[in-house]
Amino acid sequence: MPHLRSARFQVHQNLVGSLPAPSRTSLPERPAFQRALLRWYETHQRSLPWRKNGNPYRILVSEFMLQQTRVETVIPYYERFLKRFPSLRDLAKAPLQEVLKAWAGLGYYARARNLHEAAKAIVREWGGKIPRTKEELLLLPGFGPYTAGAVASLAFHQPVPALDGNAKRVLGRLFPEQCDFSRMSAKKQADEFLAGWIPPRRAADFNQALMDLGAMVCIPSSPRCTACPVFRFCATKGKIPKKKRVVRKVREEIWAVALVEKDGKFLLHRKEGRGLLSGLWQFPSVAVEKNQGKRGNSQDPGKLLEKYLREDFGLETRIKTSLPEQEHLFTHIHALMKPYLGSLAGTRPSFPNSGSLRWVGASAFSRYPISTAMCKIAALVGS
Repeated sequence: MPHLRSARFQVHQNLVGSLPAPSRTSLPERPAFQRALLRWYETHQRSLPWRKNGNPYRILVSEFMLQQTRVETVIPYYERFLKRFPSLRDLAKAPLQEVLKAWAGLGYYARARNLHEAAKAIVREWGGKIPRTKEELLLLPGFGPYTAGAVASLAFHQPVPALDGNAKRVLGRLFPEQCDFSRMSAKKQADEFLAGWIPPRRAADFNQALMDLGAMVCIPSSPRCTACPVFRFCATKGKIPKKKRVVRKVREEIWAVALVEKDGKFLLHRKEGRGLLSGLWQFPSVAVEKNQGKRGNSQDPGKLLEKYLREDFGLETRIKTSLPEQEHLFTHIHALMKPYLGSLAGTRPSFPNSGSLRWVGASAFSRYPISTAMCKIAALVGS
C-alpha cells in the first residue's frame, strides 16, 4: 500500500506545517530560566528591611508605601512607621490622625487611610490574621491586583504574579510579544503568561528576583545586558524600542492661605471627606482665580480669605500682611501658595466647639499630621 502510506505522510506534513513554530522560551526551557534567575538572586538580591524575616504585616505595610514611591524614599518612613505601629493590631486600634502623622511627608495620603482601613477590617473580619490568597486580599480596602498579588506571593508564597514597574520592564524586554504593556490588555495577558513560569515552592524569590533584576540590571536606559543572568532568553537583546512620550497634565492653581493669629497661636483645621489632603491639618486656604487681585478686581486674595473665614468658620478677621509665596508640586497640581498673616477682629465667638478646629502654637505644629505643602507655610512663622 505504498500509495496510501504516501498520502498519509503528505497529510501529516500538511498538519505539522500548519502548527506554530515552538517558542524559544517554550515549556522545556522554563526550568533553565528559573534556575538562572534564582541563582543570580541568591547572590545579588537587595537588602531591604521588609525582606528580613518574611513577616506578613511588615510586607503589607511596605507594599502600601511602595505604591508610586521609590524604595530609597520609603525605607526611613517604613522604619519610623513600624516603630510607632509594630503590629497590625497596634495599627488597627490607632486613631487615623496618628496614622496620618506617622505617614506625613510620604504623600499620597489615601494609601495611609486605606492601610488603616485594611488593618481594621483584618482584625474585625479575619481575627487579626492577614488573608493568604490573592482573591481574599482583593476584598480588603486599598488592595488592587498588584498589592494583593505581592502580599500573597511575598508573605505567603502563593504562586501568583506580582508585577511592579521593574518587573514589567524586565518582562516587556524579555518577552515583548506576550508582555506588551503598551496595550490596555497587557496586564491580564502578562499575568496569565507569567503564572506558568513561577516555581510553586519559590514564588516569593522568583517575583522578587524579577523586581531586583529590573532595579539593578534591566534598568530604564542603558541596561547592563552583560550582567543579565537570563540574557539568552531575551527577545530584544538590549535594543530598547522608543516609547511614546507621555506628557503628564498638571493643573496650575493659586491658593490664598491664612495664618490667623490669636494669643501667639494659629488656626489649624482638619480637612474632612475625601480628596487631596483630606484627613490632614492645614491652614485655612481658598483657591484664587488667576485674574483676581489685579487692578479693577475687588476680590483680591485677602478679601477672599476674610469672606471664607467668616462664612465657613464664623470668624471675623482682618488680613494684614502678605508673606513670601511658596510652591508645591503634587502629582497633578502645581500649587502657588500666597500666605497672609491675619488676626481676629471684633468680639464674635472664635468658633463653635469642634474637633476639627484648633489654635496651635508654632512649636506644636509638628504634633499634627500636616502635609509637606503646608509645612512650607508653617516654616514662615518660626518654631
